[in-house]
Amino acid sequence: MVVQRTGWGKSLVYFLATRLLRDQGEGPTVLISPLLSLMRNQVQAANTFGLRAVTVNSTNADEHAEIEAQLDRDEIDILLISPERLANDHFQSQVWSSLRHTVGMLVVDEVHCISDWGHDFRPNYRRIMATLDALPRQLPIIGTTATANSRVIEDVSDILGSNITILRGSLTRQSLSLYAFPTALSAADRLALLAEMLRKMQGSGIIYCMTTHDCQLVAGWLQSQGLKVNAYYADVESEEGADRVKLEQQLLNNELKALVASVALGMGFDKPDLHFVIHYQYPGSIISYYQQIGRAGRGIDHAQIILMHGQEDVEIQRYFIDSAFPKPEHIAQTLDALAQADRLTMNELNRYVNVRRSTMEKILTHLEVDKIVEKAERGYRLIAPDRTPDYERWNRVTAQRYRELEQIQAYIRHDGCLMQFIAAALDDDSAQAPCGRCQNCLNKQGGMRNRLPAPELVEAASAYLRQGKPIPIEPRAMWPSGLPSVKGKLKSTNWQGVALCEYYDHGWGDVIRAARQSDSSLPDAVIKASAALLRADWRSLDTPPTWVTVVPSLRRPRMLPDFARRLADHLGLPFHAAIHKVTERPEQRTMQNSYQQANNVIEAFGVDNDLPADPVLLIDDLLDSGWTLTVIGVLLRKMGCAGVYPFALAKGIGRGDG
Repeated sequence: MVVQRTGWGKSLVYFLATRLLRDQGEGPTVLISPLLSLMRNQVQAANTFGLRAVTVNSTNADEHAEIEAQLDRDEIDILLISPERLANDHFQSQVWSSLRHTVGMLVVDEVHCISDWGHDFRPNYRRIMATLDALPRQLPIIGTTATANSRVIEDVSDILGSNITILRGSLTRQSLSLYAFPTALSAADRLALLAEMLRKMQGSGIIYCMTTHDCQLVAGWLQSQGLKVNAYYADVESEEGADRVKLEQQLLNNELKALVASVALGMGFDKPDLHFVIHYQYPGSIISYYQQIGRAGRGIDHAQIILMHGQEDVEIQRYFIDSAFPKPEHIAQTLDALAQADRLTMNELNRYVNVRRSTMEKILTHLEVDKIVEKAERGYRLIAPDRTPDYERWNRVTAQRYRELEQIQAYIRHDGCLMQFIAAALDDDSAQAPCGRCQNCLNKQGGMRNRLPAPELVEAASAYLRQGKPIPIEPRAMWPSGLPSVKGKLKSTNWQGVALCEYYDHGWGDVIRAARQSDSSLPDAVIKASAALLRADWRSLDTPPTWVTVVPSLRRPRMLPDFARRLADHLGLPFHAAIHKVTERPEQRTMQNSYQQANNVIEAFGVDNDLPADPVLLIDDLLDSGWTLTVIGVLLRKMGCAGVYPFALAKGIGRGDG
C-alpha cells in the first residue's frame, strides 16, 4: 500500500512494475479505478511509457468485443476497469473467468475507497475482496492513495491482508499557498470575488462546487463576465451536450481559465501547471479538501489555494452525510418485500419502499456486496434472510463524518499554519515547521481573508442571481408501472411549462423559501419577474393561456392563491379557483420515486365542472416530481380544457451531489 502525496508519482510505481513483469512474460495488469476521468488520464499516461492500456466501461461498449479479443491474444498490458465492472455478468463469465488465471498484477487505485472510513467510500469497492479470494496467492497487489489517515490505513490493511507492506511518505506540498476566508460570504460576494480573482490570477485552474446546480450557477456568472470557463459535473454531457473529455483537454491545453467542477473532476486529474484551486463551498472533510487541492502545483513552484464558503455549506454537507448510508427501515422494507416474492425488479421494489431510485440502487448494492441478496435474471432475490448489514459500523462512520465536518470548520477558523493543520488531520507528523506560505504564516493583515469585492460587482452578481435562466417543466408521457388505477401512456399531456428558479437559489429562491415557511405574501418583484418569464416563453405558443388556476394547499392556504390572483391581474387574465382537494395526502416532497409520487396524488384532487375551454395557466409553488401538475392536468383536459401550461415558482427541494 503506497500512501504518498498528490503529484508524488504513484502511478509511475505500477507502470514500471507492469513493464518489468511484462518483460518477464507475465500477464497483463488489471487496474481498478474509481472514475472515468481518472481512467482516461491513466490510459494516456500509460501509453507514454510504451504500455498498451485500454479501459472497459459504460461509454465504450462498441469496443468491448475487440478489447476482449486483444486480451485473448495477450496484446494488452494494462486493463482498467471500475469496481462496478466486477458485478457485470458478461465481464465475469466471458472475461474474468479466464483473465484471473493469467493476470500478472492487480492494482487498486485510490485504495481508500475500499474502506468505509475513507472520505470517498464506494460500496462496490468491497467487491474487490471476493476478487482477491479468486486470485493466485503469490500475485503481486498494489494499492495507492494520497488521502488515507491512520484509521483508513488500518482498515485497508485488515481488508487486504495482514502481510501488507505500507509505504508512507510526507503529504505536505511545498508549492501550495493556502488561504481561507474565516467567515461565511453571501453568494453575490463570492461570485464577485471569483470574477475579480480570475482576472488577476496567472494560468488556469479549478473552481470546486458541491452541487451540480452551483457548478452551473458559478460557470454562468463567470461567462457573463467575459471569462472563459465551463461547468463540469457527472451529467454535463446529457444535460448540456458537453464532452467531458474535450473539457478536460481544454483545461489541460490552457484553452480555459477554469473548469467549475463537482467532485467528478478530482482523483487522478493530472495537469502539472494548474495554478489555482478555489472552493466556492467547503467539502465535507479535510481529507477531501486535500485530495481536491492536490490537483494544483504539481509542476510549478507556486499555486494559490483559496477556500470560500457560504451559509448553505453546513446544510449541503449534512445532507451528504445523512444520505451516505441507506436507512435501516428502508433496508428492512426491501428485505420484507423480497421475502414475499421469488424475485423483484428495481421498479417493483419502488412500490414497497418509498426511496429514490438512486437510494434503491445503493440499498441493493450494499445487500449484494454483503451477500444478503443476489442479482437474478429478472430482478433481485433474497439469499440470506437472517442477515442484515452492519448497522453499528454505519453509525460509527456517520459519527466520524460529523467529526470530520467539524474539523474543516475548525480549519477555516484556525489562526496557525494551515498546512500543518492539514498534515495533522492526515496523521502526517513530517511537517515539523510552519510552511511559511499560507495566509496565517505570512500574517497578511488585510490580505485575502479580509478582502471585500467591489460594490458594483456585488450588485451585478445580485442581479444575476435573480435573473437566472428559465427552468423547463417537461411533460410526463407515461404512468409509472404497477399503479392500480392507471397504466401505459398518458392520453393527454401538459404542454412544456417553466419554473422561475431553483428552490435553493440565492436569488428568488431565498425569497420564496421565506414566504413559504411563513405562508406569507410574495413581494411584487416576484410577480413582475414571473410575468416577464411567462410572456417571453409564450411567444412560441400559437394559443397562450387565457385564464389562470392554482393547485390548492391545505397546509399553506395563503401564499400560493394570493400569488396566483396577483399574477393573473398582472397578466390581464381571469382567475378561477377551479381545483379543490378531495382528500389530504402526505406532502409530495416526502414521496421519493415516481410510483409513490404519482400514487400519492391520483384521486387527491377534483376539478369544477363549469370551466373555460381555452388553454389554462396552472400554478404550483414547488416542482419536485411533476406528478401533481400532471394529474391535475389530466383532470383539466378531461373537463374540456384545450391545453394546460404548468408554472412553478421553484424547482426541487432535495439537494443533489456532483
